[in-house]
Amino acid sequence: MTVNPNGYVPITDGGTPRIITGYAKEVINGGQFCGGSSAADIVDSGASSFAAADIQFFHTTGSGNFVGIALHDAVSGASLSVATRGSFLLPVSGAIVLAGTKVTCNQADELAAGSNAGLSVLGHIGRAWTTGSDSGYVVADIHG
Repeated sequence: MTVNPNGYVPITDGGTPRIITGYAKEVINGGQFCGGSSAADIVDSGASSFAAADIQFFHTTGSGNFVGIALHDAVSGASLSVATRGSFLLPVSGAIVLAGTKVTCNQADELAAGSNAGLSVLGHIGRAWTTGSDSGYVVADIHG
């Protein structure tokens, strides 16, 4: 897996990144891209029905289930905080990612140019602020 070796590296976020806490379904490392999961109909119309245990995070399999970036390491079953929005230093995979373009992600915790095949199915997770190429890094603003 290609994760930033420094883990979670925020660049700028307008104050505080949007963070939500849930529980890890598996071992998750800080900086990994996460997908979200829950049981069906686990909450009702009242806020009192929601608890952090209602949300479970797992290592994402791509943009289709991306919800955010893990802020710290967590073992399976432990609480995990995930940034759903913010600007981060993230690794690049494949073709060059140009500044200002939409980005998607893969299951190896890397960004790819949003024009790559599958974007129409998987969607994008944000935009690059800087340009980067394969095995390099970019500053990207993500939206889980």
